[in-house]
Amino acid sequence: MEMEQDKSGKAKERMFSLKRQIVRAVWFFIVVVALLLVVFLISMIGSYQRKLNEKRTEAMTSYAETLEEDFAELRDVTGEIFTKNSAFDGLTIYPSPAEKWNHVYNLMNALHVQVKSNKGIAGLFLFYNSFEQGQFAVNEAMSFRAQEELKKAGKTALINNDKIYISFPFTADGDAWYNVYMKNSSAAIGGCIRLSKGLPDVKEETGVYGVISEGQFYPTWSEESKQNKSALEPFLNSETINRLQPGENHVDGKVIYLHQLSSADLAVAEVLPESIWLYINKIHVLLMLLIVLYILAAFRLQKFVYKELSTPLEDMTRALQSIHAGVWEVSFSAPNRIYEIEDVRQSVKTLLAEIEQYKIRFYEEELEKAKIHRQYLQLQLTPHFYTNCLKNAYYMLALKEYDNAEIFLKRLSVHLRYLLQQDRGFVPVKEELDFVRNYVDLQKLMTQNSLSCKIAADEEALDKEIPILTIQTFVENSVKYARDAKGSKLNVDISVKYRKTEEGNYLDITVRDNGMGYPQELLDLINEPYPQEKEGLGIGVINLQGRIRVFYADRASWYFENQNGAVSELILPEKAEEQK
Repeated sequence: MEMEQDKSGKAKERMFSLKRQIVRAVWFFIVVVALLLVVFLISMIGSYQRKLNEKRTEAMTSYAETLEEDFAELRDVTGEIFTKNSAFDGLTIYPSPAEKWNHVYNLMNALHVQVKSNKGIAGLFLFYNSFEQGQFAVNEAMSFRAQEELKKAGKTALINNDKIYISFPFTADGDAWYNVYMKNSSAAIGGCIRLSKGLPDVKEETGVYGVISEGQFYPTWSEESKQNKSALEPFLNSETINRLQPGENHVDGKVIYLHQLSSADLAVAEVLPESIWLYINKIHVLLMLLIVLYILAAFRLQKFVYKELSTPLEDMTRALQSIHAGVWEVSFSAPNRIYEIEDVRQSVKTLLAEIEQYKIRFYEEELEKAKIHRQYLQLQLTPHFYTNCLKNAYYMLALKEYDNAEIFLKRLSVHLRYLLQQDRGFVPVKEELDFVRNYVDLQKLMTQNSLSCKIAADEEALDKEIPILTIQTFVENSVKYARDAKGSKLNVDISVKYRKTEEGNYLDITVRDNGMGYPQELLDLINEPYPQEKEGLGIGVINLQGRIRVFYADRASWYFENQNGAVSELILPEKAEEQK
């Protein structure tokens, strides 16, 4: 009695509320999916920002490299003319007008050649007669207005500056130019490069691109300058510029990407207004909206589950508890709008009305249908076991042990359903072990707990597939050949190990018991390489050996012995190789 009470108490501890589990499952689903969506969104935004930053950084680096190449060309060309050209030297030694004109003519030819051969140079300028007169050679892309403005700016810089080397940016005709001059006492040679050259092919509409020199920002492109060719005034103050560092900067509501040129006191920059669109795009906004809609829908689902599913199920639970207490006439009070639940309610009422007169015949007919439906069940389920199942079901129902009968029939239905999987040649080890546990529980119900089964399986082995009924066949044999053990409790130990070898991975399956062991005649038979059925001996084992040969050819092996009971061991490759 004490043992039965203890078992009953443990059974109650394992019980749980269906309503609570449904609500928990719904909330778990809602929270997990929401978290996954949020994590996915954050990952997308992070990836988007990284790619965008890399793209901007690469664009500014390419822009800077283009300007550096052009600057190097301009410096080399002007430096060579300044130091090595005899015509330029001739302008400084008081030549006659004819000689001066000849020097100017030769220099202009040289300037035109250099402008045409050096595509990075926008124009070259020559000043003489104490910088009062000037000539220039420019490429066709420079407008006449820009030529005049640059010529005037160069003349002003030469007159007002005593340095031999002069460089300065200048905005002319809506574009920014960088000028370099080398002068002596009365003549100077110089030129300019276009600072807008090398800008990214695809520019951001909200961005302003430009060059920073001596604390000033000179725009080279913006959407405004594209529409209006008038010059853009610098809009970054020197205090802001002095705080900038190479790379990404956040200053005064702006995001500034800065890249310093190595060959000149210049830096290129892209200025963007601080905006949420710098960090997300329309797809991210759409995903955010979907997450919000999902959360709203999830709350609606939770409300629906609680009101339309959980509450009616709780009502049905109360009705079943009344049945358990012996009250067969029940009514359902909770409102319900789900057809399926209402069908279940009506089915329960109908079942309760007829269960008294049909219960025994119902179970017998179901068992008979299962027997007729699958012929190979006769090979796996012995008549003795079949008869005992029917007798136990009959006696339980006859004695009105409906709870035990229900448990018994549920386990039997699981047993039969598993056996009827004719289309499945293989099952995971975990499913096979669950089936064995169910079978052992069936035996316990029929033999008053005179059977125990211990299972030890490697975690790696649980998902591997084996032929269906591989382990079950040996457990049934243990039960069958241990019947003569008088009064002793049958213990069955199952071991499934996952072994890795140089030849491949294998499953090592061992089933042992403490019974009487295999009959010697059967033991000799099943240890043969190709056993054949003999006088009804070993139907299940020999059937299994035949299937193993088909699936694995000669890669599988088996060994059977008696050692304080029957010991059955199978070694199967991880993957079957079905033979034609």
